[in-house]
Amino acid sequence: MLALTPAPLQTAGERALFGELARWGTGASVRAAVVASLPLIDGPLGRRQSDAVLLVPEGIAVIRIAEVQRQSGVVTATPEGPWTIAAEGGPSQVLQLAGGGSTPLDGLMRAGMDVAVRLRRAGLEPGRIARLTVLVGEVTGLVPADGDLGEGDQVATLDPRSLLLGIARASRHAGVDNPRLWTTADVRAALEALELPGRGPTVEEFNGEAFPYSPYVLRRPQLITPAAMAASPAPRPQSAPDARAGEAPGDHSGDPLSATAVARAVAASVASAHAAAVAAAAPAGPRPDLTVQRDTVEVDGPRAGPGDEGIGGLFARSGEDAAPGPAAGRPAPEPPRPPRTAVLPAVQPAAQPAEEPPARPPLSPAWGATASGRGDERPDGGRRRWPAPLVAALVALVLVCGVGVWLLTGGGTTTDGGGGAAEVPGTAAPGPAVGEVVTVDGTGYTAEAVQVDDTCAGHAYGEVAGFLAATDCTGLSRALYSATVDGAPVVVSVSRVTMPGTAIARDLRALADTDGSGNVSDLLREGVTYDGGPARLSSAQYASAVSGPSVTIVESSWADPAAAGTPAALDKVASDGLSLPVPPLPGS
Repeated sequence: MLALTPAPLQTAGERALFGELARWGTGASVRAAVVASLPLIDGPLGRRQSDAVLLVPEGIAVIRIAEVQRQSGVVTATPEGPWTIAAEGGPSQVLQLAGGGSTPLDGLMRAGMDVAVRLRRAGLEPGRIARLTVLVGEVTGLVPADGDLGEGDQVATLDPRSLLLGIARASRHAGVDNPRLWTTADVRAALEALELPGRGPTVEEFNGEAFPYSPYVLRRPQLITPAAMAASPAPRPQSAPDARAGEAPGDHSGDPLSATAVARAVAASVASAHAAAVAAAAPAGPRPDLTVQRDTVEVDGPRAGPGDEGIGGLFARSGEDAAPGPAAGRPAPEPPRPPRTAVLPAVQPAAQPAEEPPARPPLSPAWGATASGRGDERPDGGRRRWPAPLVAALVALVLVCGVGVWLLTGGGTTTDGGGGAAEVPGTAAPGPAVGEVVTVDGTGYTAEAVQVDDTCAGHAYGEVAGFLAATDCTGLSRALYSATVDGAPVVVSVSRVTMPGTAIARDLRALADTDGSGNVSDLLREGVTYDGGPARLSSAQYASAVSGPSVTIVESSWADPAAAGTPAALDKVASDGLSLPVPPLPGS
């Protein structure tokens, strides 16, 4: 594993990962690959979308080093919604990652698209780009255990076996429908396009990581297309047995990524490259002399068993090599099988439901009840259902009491003589009540104002307002909280937007996360304030999350700019705000 760190590493997570990779040493004895520290930072807040790029002969992947701070336990990673963490025997909590957020997947998706755009601008065809998240911190377990979230998203810990498995699965995803291996010239051109500082590795170093040598960049669109046509695998005869000598049918767990297999793949790749180049320059027409071979078959090998997953290196059986061909006096090898990546499912076998099943408790205060027993409970059947007659009787009782109070107070006219915080008129939805204190990570947040609306019309600005004008939300729930952090007062705005569906919710969050696109209006912006509160947010920090059709947007600001604390403390407040409850929508 060739680890490239041209600039000083900035985070503890980076130092931990590259320290582990450096321990493996260079070359293909553990895993043939190149990992380059190339952070992608988005926006003025300096949020990291990815931290490194992984290059293997089969393809490319982006890596996010997710630091878990102030939490420990088993992490549950899901393709949709926030990730959670639970200590042994304890309740689940929303995972809090350094830099904000509870899932790195959206940022990794953007990083993958950014890498693809930059490579294509340089004339390189990247193919499928995988995404690998490496969790760093006191993580004692991972769900799912193999870290495969489907559709190219992999999760691993710093444990060598978990990390090797994540890299192997990312390699297989990138290798699907890949007609040509990445050569030494391709990798050098890619690192230059991604602006790797300083002088890059030598050709000999790339050769040591199993990249086939080529003086020419072969991942050009005009060469990839003919290679894809020539790389179509030959149909496998029906009579060919599925078992090899000394193996049970379907059991190929002992096939390592051997030097002989790599050498054969190198020769096949170079030969295919020259044939493809001739085909691209020649007139159209059938060419019987083109090589009909898929480059990834020899390198990736048959499907590994569950005990190895094709990692090779540390966990492969020592002393094994690729079977010699007819020149060694052995029978001719069977026709090439399709690569094992071709049969992997594009998504997990069992699709992750958009919402938790009724038997499971809420994931955390961000999506369920608060620590005080009140809060934004999800409409998934998780809370107790009362009989309809009893509900009707309770509603009637509440209405009678409300009318009585209205008559006794002279028609409902009230005055806040003390100038303190008051609930916004027209928000009869329950909890969090004004004055209620919710504790998140040791900090007490006091609810100062709450408001519920059944439309987002007039409650947004910029491009977000146009987006919501085209597709209105089904409900908007907002709250203002105050707290004291590092001796300075802060204000936290929490807005939860419920959209008609999950896909449109993710689109809204992506737009809101974009700089200069506007946002959902916080209550201060609409004139709602409280005693001692600011008139507006100033130099606010931002955090967001999506869970099913609901998008949560948090903005935190120092209430008194003259007594402001550090940006890091304010950023943590924004991340904590994702766990603060807002009033539930009517009928939820």
